[in-house]
Formats: sequence, C-alpha cells, structure tokens
Amino acid sequence: FSAMISATLRAFGQSAPGRPLEVLELPDPRPLGETEVEIRVEHCSVCHSDVHLLDGDWGEVARPLVPGHEVVGHVVRAGSQAKISEGALVGLGWQAGACGACGACRSEREHLCSGGKVRTCMGRPGGFADRVRCDARFCFELPTELDRTTAAPLLCAGLTVFSPLERLGVRAGSRIGVVGVGGLGHLAVRFASALGASVIAFDPDRSKKELALSLGAADLVDARGPLPRGVVDLLLVTTHATLDWNAWMGALDLEGTLCLVGIPGAPLTLSADPLLDEQKRITGSVIGSAKTMRRMLAFAAEHRIAPIVERMPMSSANEAITRVREGRARMRIVLDRLG
Repeated sequence: FSAMISATLRAFGQSAPGRPLEVLELPDPRPLGETEVEIRVEHCSVCHSDVHLLDGDWGEVARPLVPGHEVVGHVVRAGSQAKISEGALVGLGWQAGACGACGACRSEREHLCSGGKVRTCMGRPGGFADRVRCDARFCFELPTELDRTTAAPLLCAGLTVFSPLERLGVRAGSRIGVVGVGGLGHLAVRFASALGASVIAFDPDRSKKELALSLGAADLVDARGPLPRGVVDLLLVTTHATLDWNAWMGALDLEGTLCLVGIPGAPLTLSADPLLDEQKRITGSVIGSAKTMRRMLAFAAEHRIAPIVERMPMSSANEAITRVREGRARMRIVLDRLG
C-alpha cells in the first residue's frame, strides 16, 4: 500500500466561510506518528456538523477547511506502535485523537477528553480527501456484516444516538421519544427499537409516518403539537431547531429525561417546575467512547441496522453540502472516493 501513496494530498477544501469547496493539492502532512494510521478514503458521508463548520456557525477554524468525519476506507500506512494492520477495513468518526492522560481518558471516556481532544476535520484535513489520518485508537475495524458502501454514517450519527440510549439504560419496556426523523433520528428509531423499546417518533412532516413505522416506531406524532403528555420516559432530541422546551418536558412521564444530541440554535429556556415537582432531568450527549463505538458497530451488525443513504461521487461534494444545508438530503449522503 505504502508504495501507492502520492507525495501530496488531493482534497476538496474551502478557503473562506461560505465559499464553495474546490479541489486542492495539499502538501503531505508531517511524518506519520508511531501510533497513527493513514486511511485511504473510500466513502465519506456528509454530516450537518460539516455544514456548520463550512458556514462559520461555530466560529473561525483553520483553513483551507477539508470537511468530512464519517469515513470508511482501508489502512494504507500504520505507525510502528499502531495496533492495527495495513489493509484493514476501518471506520473513523468525529474524534481522531485524545491526550490519554486526563481523568476522562484514564476512565475510558476518551470522547470527554479535556487535555487535547483531536477532531477529525478541525485543524487537519478531514475525509473529503483521498487520505485521512488519525490515532489508531480511534479507527475501528468494521464487522464483515456491515455494507461498507453505506456504513459511514454509523461512525458519527450512529454513535451519537446509540451512546445515550446505552448510557441511559434503554431496554425492553422503555418508552422512547425521538424528536426529528432525519440523519440522526432515523438511526435513533432503529437502535431504540432493536433494544426492545417502544418508540414514538416526532416530526413536523407527517409524510414521514410510513418511514417511521418501517424503522420500528409505534407512531409518528406531529411535532408542531399539541403534544401528548407523560407518554415517554426518554426524549432524544436529534434536531437543531429551537423548541418550546416547556411543552416538550410535558411529554415526559415523571422522572423522565430529555437528552440533547442535536445542538439547539438558541439557549434553552424553561420553567423549573418539571425539574422540581416532577423530578425530570435534562442532559446531553456527545459521540461516545472507543468501547461504545465497538459495541455500536457490533450491535448494528447483529441487528442489521444500516443508515438510509443516497450515494454521490466526491466530485459532487458541493451539491451534497447544499442539499444537506437546505434539508433536501434523504437522511444521509455518502460521497464515494475522490479520483
């Protein structure tokens, strides 16, 4: 594999916020670290986080910005201390490294690293390129049962929804509400249903009801309201929309939990009453640990959980970004390798 690697990195990158992506020839990064691997990108899906970065919604980042953090490909080079072999088929998500020394890292919660978390496409080229690098601890061999051409969204979207379902104890008999049947939400419905939960999907688009039922939901409720009261134990909010949080807290039963995995467009404002009188909780969740990633991939393989995707060539990256930005993507768009 190593003999096939070019001296430069070919990528789709952006020079300034709001500008379209263009094909770039970037200098080959610094020498490969002892614990790093280099992955030949074969498939990379488009996440709404990529759009936020490209549009400058999360502040300024290093440019040229090469987005992409839901990657599937083969390892083409491995450092001397990397515990993965050249030729392995792997997936890479939002996180590409961690300090290894902080309290979170020492307790196998690397995704909460406070001493030097490395993001796959921030400050370094991401997956809209012919190759991408990461610490070997954060690339994961894919189970053979998974379809490599559609598996990429599992590496971020799948982990993002599976992790809180597992952490918050979802099991047979749990009553789960999934707010938003999109790139995150459709996988949340599938995972929660496979865990044995009774699932209600909430979305303003009533035409998604047949889809929601096919994914395992018992019903789809119009998210514009009126909302049913006390019908779920856990609400997983996958949308970035700003919601009427008091109304949504009312959909929870006593001692229920509202969990954010989407990033709201404005601060949360709500009454303290449901937190006090009904002992309800609000929490959030960001990706998941390396161990959780492995469990998620194994669970998806066992239960045949696959994302719903559209596939496009990497040369159509600008079109794909526009469709995601405008909400026209059917769940997830996977871009196939550059060149």
